[in-house]
Amino acid sequence: MRSFLRVSILGLAIAAISPGIAKAQFTDIAGNPYEAEIKEATADNIVSGFPDGTFRPNETVTREQAVSVIVDAISSISPVDLNENPSRSVRTFLDVPTDRWSAEKIAWAQWNLFPRGSATGNFRPEQPIKRAELVDFLRRTAGLLKIKLGKESPALTFNEDPIEFVDVYGYEKELTLQMSAYCRVSSPINEERDKFDPEQYSTRDYT
Repeated sequence: MRSFLRVSILGLAIAAISPGIAKAQFTDIAGNPYEAEIKEATADNIVSGFPDGTFRPNETVTREQAVSVIVDAISSISPVDLNENPSRSVRTFLDVPTDRWSAEKIAWAQWNLFPRGSATGNFRPEQPIKRAELVDFLRRTAGLLKIKLGKESPALTFNEDPIEFVDVYGYEKELTLQMSAYCRVSSPINEERDKFDPEQYSTRDYT
């Protein structure tokens, strides 16, 4: 399950935010805690790097990039109609004009995944996505896919023992407990010790 979400789902669409080298031997991932996942995804043609042979694992992923790759990944499993009319009344984000490259995907995600904007009605598309925000998007994605695939409930089952992090509280604690037990996508920062670091921006290797 961990590999399914970390590699097969999000990895599918990392290529959408990378200029494109597939099946490359990246020069900058040796010793990276996600080296194995990056290589696996590259071998499966679902991750690409940059023309200079790098993967740039420590670069951050923006909120719109995260939504874009998630919507693309969903569409590989279940049809996505970016032109569908919303099933509820919704006020589009003030900082996502209709001619923005990511506008249709953000609108679809807003209607279907309910990603959170700011209190002012903004989505902040160019802002790097935090680790907790990414996992929140993934939880919503998993629930939506269960419904799309004909399951009776979007509830996520516990498949492993949950990880208790020492630096998460309230909603983030519930979120990380659930997503670590469901598929281990909530994992310690750099896969070490007992901190999740929810406010840190999500990097390409972790994503």
